[in-house]
Amino acid sequence: MSQTQSEKYEMPYLNGFTMVVILIVCALFLAFFGLKGNPLVIILGVPFLYAFTRFRTIQPNTALVATKFGSYAGILPHSGFYWLYPFYNTTEISLKTRNYVTDTLKVNDASGTPIEIAAAIVYHIENPAAAVLDVENVHHFLQIQSESALRTLATHYPYTNDGSSDSLSGNSDKIVEQFRDMVQERVQMAGIAIDETRFTHLAYAPEIAQAMLRRQQAEAVILARQTLVRGAISMVGGTVKELEKRGIVNMSDSEKAKLVTNMMTVLLSEENASPVLNVSGD
Repeated sequence: MSQTQSEKYEMPYLNGFTMVVILIVCALFLAFFGLKGNPLVIILGVPFLYAFTRFRTIQPNTALVATKFGSYAGILPHSGFYWLYPFYNTTEISLKTRNYVTDTLKVNDASGTPIEIAAAIVYHIENPAAAVLDVENVHHFLQIQSESALRTLATHYPYTNDGSSDSLSGNSDKIVEQFRDMVQERVQMAGIAIDETRFTHLAYAPEIAQAMLRRQQAEAVILARQTLVRGAISMVGGTVKELEKRGIVNMSDSEKAKLVTNMMTVLLSEENASPVLNVSGD
């Protein structure tokens, strides 16, 4: 995208109310000479009537982009009532903030897993000249470029964190900001400013959703078991040390092993366990 962006500068114009007064005065002069039968009235009448067609009312958050004999002549971004110079052709464009939500795209993430992703983009026209003159349809241009950027972004990150990189689901704020920068770079030539981006949909593709859910459940069970085992070992070790420290019982190595086995059974069993603790003291 090396095309030069059309510059943003204002076209010449006059205040519409001032021009109304001037034209009314001119109309009075023409009427005065017309009553005297002066042929100059007929000659000046046509351009005088044309002058009345040059008034424009510009609504808030709207701009006019002007061309003159096929060349860019500037913009008029101010709301109000104006009179434009002859031979200026104008195109009106809205500067209001807009939302665009991409279609739900099916892509493969960095690990090759098929996922579904969609995003919302908040934008407005920053350079009306570029939006009108440099692209065919500025809003369609944004749609194509934003979906292309979203596809590219999704292929550079895994859906979930694999421990070695950022992920789409785990680092959304950072990645969404990167997505905003990617879209802004692609639509800069069209005079578009990106205000905000965010993901509106992020999920595994339907054909693998159940399998990935089972995988996540299995990983969660493993992590839970690891936490339980670490806690149980800590509790058993503390119990044995406390018993020996207080001299409550004196146990041989085999008795300690039985105690540890029974306590681990009680702490880690998913069902109610009723072990028999056979502890003999001296």
